[in-house]
Amino acid sequence: MQQLYELGQRLRNRYIEETPFLSSTFTSAEVYVRSTNIVRTIESAKCLIAGLFQQKQKDIVSILTTEAESEILYPNYHGCKLLKVLSGPRWAELSTLPGIASDLQSILSALGIAAHQHVDFILIRDDMVARETHGLPIPPVLNSWRNTVEDRAVDMMCRLYEPSKSEKLQLSVGSLLHLLLDNIEKKLQDSSAEANRKLFLYSAHDTTLIPCLMALEIYDMKWPPYAADITLELHQHRQTGDAFVKVSYIGQDQLIPGCSGVYCPLQEFKQLLSAYTLNPEVYVTRCNSTGGPTEP
Repeated sequence: MQQLYELGQRLRNRYIEETPFLSSTFTSAEVYVRSTNIVRTIESAKCLIAGLFQQKQKDIVSILTTEAESEILYPNYHGCKLLKVLSGPRWAELSTLPGIASDLQSILSALGIAAHQHVDFILIRDDMVARETHGLPIPPVLNSWRNTVEDRAVDMMCRLYEPSKSEKLQLSVGSLLHLLLDNIEKKLQDSSAEANRKLFLYSAHDTTLIPCLMALEIYDMKWPPYAADITLELHQHRQTGDAFVKVSYIGQDQLIPGCSGVYCPLQEFKQLLSAYTLNPEVYVTRCNSTGGPTEP
């Protein structure tokens, strides 16, 4: 939770102290907070808000959630039938691929874990990082495997969401990307009932960030650390009214491939994401369909 509080402090420094964009006190009219309905992400959102506003608030901080079946803040294998059909066999195949399979067999043997227990590198990595973060010991045998575990976990995610095959990325984060663009469009039109809203916060997961980074073509082949964040800023030219989007990842501005600059013209930004965005109606239709074109 400390990492999220510090992220809130970084955002406070950026959007309140350096640039007086947000009010120094939380108001629900200005800030929207949404989380997956999981305790750790809800708590993460609370800690971020505490760091951002230093526990000063005019309103109660409401953190919105939704039912698991309709959640779009992570790749929803349970709510999206087609995503499960496409990804299920791939998940099973990943641990049998050359290199990954031999490394996994060696590390499971060293740990005394039977192969039928279905432990993979992502689960091993999660356990190692959680233990280290909370000051708990890890099995000594894992020390020599640390880099391999990290590399193989990333390798598994990259093979699962190969950007050259866009359908899994679409079904994983396409609705979320559409939502972010929709927030931008509504703000520009100023037609929303929440016209004063300045900040949309979404508390999600590392397995949300990775496919989003892949869709943006800025994934650095490293597993996102705790409290990693992707920030989209909307800027508008004072004279022309032209809109631009600036993307940052863990506080570092990103030059998105296909954009003419770090401040990416909105139309360019929408175009580069067009291969992945899905509006809600299309998302639901595709998810409920197990026929049509699929990926190998």
